[in-house]
Amino acid sequence: MNAQVNAANIGTHNIRKYKDINCLIINETELRHEMRQREGDIQKMAATLKGLINANYITVTKGKSGVFLLNDRKLPVTCPGFATQVVDKIGSGDALLALLSVCLYSNFDENLSLFIGSLAAAQSVETIGNSKSVNKILLLKTISHFLK
Repeated sequence: MNAQVNAANIGTHNIRKYKDINCLIINETELRHEMRQREGDIQKMAATLKGLINANYITVTKGKSGVFLLNDRKLPVTCPGFATQVVDKIGSGDALLALLSVCLYSNFDENLSLFIGSLAAAQSVETIGNSKSVNKILLLKTISHFLK
């Protein structure tokens, strides 16, 4: 599930109405809005929300500061942000959700899953909107580069 707060739903946005979610992707601002906390430990908020909605995984994006994932053991898995040039953030959560969820479903290691999803999100923010799909060849070259 990819949660978004926008001008059309800001007064009625409520993630807690969803239950038994496999993987929730939410950004830090959306999480703070959901938990009604402008300040405080974001990982604790994520763990609380994870319990409230009975999610297997909750992933919180933090822009250029990267992303973290909480698993069933509530151990944070972290990954830095990889984008070198941010053109447009629209679609980055979708790209992260698509690759992260497929990797987790395929029983990839959580660190590797988050890494691949983060690289896809970085690729997404470097283009306008959803004008380009995540490029498999570029993704594989980037992964190969990091593994050298």
